[in-house]
Amino acid sequence: MAEYRDRSERASPHPYGLGTLPALMDVSVGWEKDARCRGEDSALFFGPNQFEPKHERLAREAAAKVVCANCPAVGPCREYALSNGELYGVWGGLGEGDRRALLAGRRRVAAAV
Repeated sequence: MAEYRDRSERASPHPYGLGTLPALMDVSVGWEKDARCRGEDSALFFGPNQFEPKHERLAREAAAKVVCANCPAVGPCREYALSNGELYGVWGGLGEGDRRALLAGRRRVAAAV
């Protein structure tokens, strides 16, 4: 998951005078405050910006999923990622491919109804 910190500020001046930055997510309420990934290194949940060998990606995702497995926010986190089209990272115990497969299955079921 993304690196979460309590962020009470709503908007802040842009350092280069380009107006204000958008408000940052307030994690003092909601499922995010109870997420086990808070305080973890975000690199565990999100791969590097450059090539990551498959065996390293699988090991990193497996370690992230262990954190998610014991998380009280796993359900809402998963639904957040699915509802908002999160393309990258491990969310709610699901990796990128896991989410794509789950969404494809949901679309098949919806089309069959």
